[in-house]
Amino acid sequence: MNIRKRILDYLIKTFNGMAYGLFATLIIGTIISTIASFFPDGSIINETLLVVSLVLTILTGVGIGLGIAHSLKLEGLKLISAAVVGGIVGYISGDFEKGKPGDPLSIYFVVILTIELAHLVLRKKTPVDILIIPLFFSIVGIIITLLIHEPVYKITYTIGNFVNRATELQPFLMGIIISVVMGMALTAPISSAAIAISFGLSGLAAGAAVVGCSVQMVGFAVMSRKDNNLGTIISIGIGTSMLQFKNILKKPIIWLPTIIVSAILGPIATVVVKVLCNPIGAGMGTSGLVGQINTFAEMQGNNLLWFSIIGMQIVIPLILVYIIDIIFRKLNLIKKGDLKV
Repeated sequence: MNIRKRILDYLIKTFNGMAYGLFATLIIGTIISTIASFFPDGSIINETLLVVSLVLTILTGVGIGLGIAHSLKLEGLKLISAAVVGGIVGYISGDFEKGKPGDPLSIYFVVILTIELAHLVLRKKTPVDILIIPLFFSIVGIIITLLIHEPVYKITYTIGNFVNRATELQPFLMGIIISVVMGMALTAPISSAAIAISFGLSGLAAGAAVVGCSVQMVGFAVMSRKDNNLGTIISIGIGTSMLQFKNILKKPIIWLPTIIVSAILGPIATVVVKVLCNPIGAGMGTSGLVGQINTFAEMQGNNLLWFSIIGMQIVIPLILVYIIDIIFRKLNLIKKGDLKV
């Protein structure tokens, strides 16, 4: 295996681990916070849900560390210590009192650097591993955090700010680019959720992203109708369109209908409907309906709220992809069995 392939595999593996950590903590915490808003302020249910949401948000660093360590097949003390490192970075780079969990990309880099240094240094087992391993992880994690947190945060903030600002200034072009790229990232074994959260996609940029991601999931669900059972179709539609990636590698043209629809709806989302979302929902699409829940949270009171959710993220993508899929099948570009999971 060449070095480029090994690096790519490593990045995909660890970014997916990061995504699992984000989903189990920050993303679920945000969903619970949104649910809390449906209950009267100060009520027992409202207060309890908000506390749970805050705790999950604070645990984001721990979740990312654990997710990455699990993806790299760490076990025992090293697995737990990597989670602790994530928590340390989250505390240093965030503000727990204000519910800010820390910079996800800083957590990612510190955790993987600490793990790799541990692989180099802690090669042999010793009778005092129970002390050495957590001590090594904690001290090295703190040092690396202090060295790289500020530069990493400034770079990610600058990139995210540029994308968000560029979308406001050039909504048509950026609507196409963000919708297509983020949608493809969601279907490929790359974490679109981690990308959106790390770079802080918000406003119109997040709106284009959630539409593009939703198109991929709803689109591949409807395209799969001839080859898969209902359970698999639902898994693709509200689980992950990544289930189709192996089929895309075999026959790339099956990706074209969803890409075309993403390119059509992206600029409509940014220029006409002005769909809004936040970093949590931007890269999730219809996965667990997280994208729709966070669109609701960002657009409450907007006259186009329900059209933005039901129309732009579910019904219109379904219809357009279905039409293009039929055309492709009539032209024999897509055949029965091409989307069998």
